[in-house]
Amino acid sequence: MTLVQAHTPQAREQRPGGELIAIGTDRWRVVEGDGHVRGLVARVQTPTGDRFRALRFHPPSRSFRAIGEFWRINEASDTLRLSR
Repeated sequence: MTLVQAHTPQAREQRPGGELIAIGTDRWRVVEGDGHVRGLVARVQTPTGDRFRALRFHPPSRSFRAIGEFWRINEASDTLRLSR
């Protein structure tokens, strides 16, 4: 079995509909073109490879809530951009 290394964005990477901004070694802020922050993406290491967890801020609890884990960072960031 061959594992494919997932693409990891640079410190700041422009993507359709917005950009990813590195805020740590394994964490990125998902920002829309108008500057609105949609959430965070965190890399999670698993025995089968890196996963990317989409996190959205939940104001009442003042914490982040996971809304999904994905094999590709673009899937996690797209989920944050397309969900409300």
